[in-house]
Amino acid sequence: MRFIHAADLHLGMIPDAQHPWGRERANALFYSAEKIVDLVLQENVDALFLMGQIFHLPPLQKDLEYLHKLFQKIPFCHVFLFCKKTEENYFLRNFSFPENVHIFREESSRLYIPEPEMEILAVQEKDFSLSKAMSFALEHEDAIPLLLWNGGKMESPEDASFHAAALPFSYVALGGGKERAVFLEGKAVFPGSPEPLGPESTGKHGVYLGNIHPITKKLDSLSFHTISSVQYIPLHFRLDPSVGQETLRQRLSKEIEKRGLQNIYRIRFSGNRDPETKIIPDLLSKEIRLVEWIDDTIPQYDFYALYREHQQDLLGFFIRSYLRKDLEALNPSEKQSLFYGVSALLEGGKS
Repeated sequence: MRFIHAADLHLGMIPDAQHPWGRERANALFYSAEKIVDLVLQENVDALFLMGQIFHLPPLQKDLEYLHKLFQKIPFCHVFLFCKKTEENYFLRNFSFPENVHIFREESSRLYIPEPEMEILAVQEKDFSLSKAMSFALEHEDAIPLLLWNGGKMESPEDASFHAAALPFSYVALGGGKERAVFLEGKAVFPGSPEPLGPESTGKHGVYLGNIHPITKKLDSLSFHTISSVQYIPLHFRLDPSVGQETLRQRLSKEIEKRGLQNIYRIRFSGNRDPETKIIPDLLSKEIRLVEWIDDTIPQYDFYALYREHQQDLLGFFIRSYLRKDLEALNPSEKQSLFYGVSALLEGGKS
């Protein structure tokens, strides 16, 4: 039995809504659903597990019609998704999908699919844990046992009171986890979202393709398939006073070009820098997508030279209050106050 495990599509969400590319990111979430269906067709899979939060907000009729058209393309594949019995989910609870689509509405339910033979325990209980499922027993002995667990926290293997070999399921499809993670020797998986949903969602995003042997009922292959072509990439530049403005500009350009202009960047700077080297977003070209810019650098001033130049003004008085000690005798907090105070006074004097 071949399957695809996807989760947390969050259709309708607008990642980076305050940025010019926000609408493009929102469209990418819908395109991810189309890419998943294309992969179902390409791999000829028997089951598609859509776990976690399919819609970011309770779906409207038009949203469900969009999914309906997609699912009509794969009538040979059983599609599984969850819907809580709330008033907000009125349209989803009452929508008529094709026969190959199975919606779990209860907190816990069982479902038998005769072809291919699958027996499923589907759970969306808030306080459910895998230890509760250890008593699961097949009602159809030739079926493949599967656990679909939506929105729960996975127990760590170290703390679990069971072993992967004793788990009464061939595979555990998890949903609702923010990050991609594989547990219990590959038998339990959080796939993460097929598209990154915000700056904290780093790394590759996609779905899992697996195969369970119909006789042994064991998972004999599991592979990750990338869906998203965009990543949030954190970059860290540690500077020293030898790095000038143009050198820094070239380093930034080179690192971003190497990783791709289609990606979205979070950039942080640390270390000591030449006061003439300004850490400003204008170092980047306008086409680069930037969501975070953090300057933790400390300008490396010649405080004695500055004091001689400004003995009779506020800047000189400020520096003198610190130079009563030897610079090396200042503790880290005092050094930071001196650096930031001088920076502020110099900038204020230029305005």
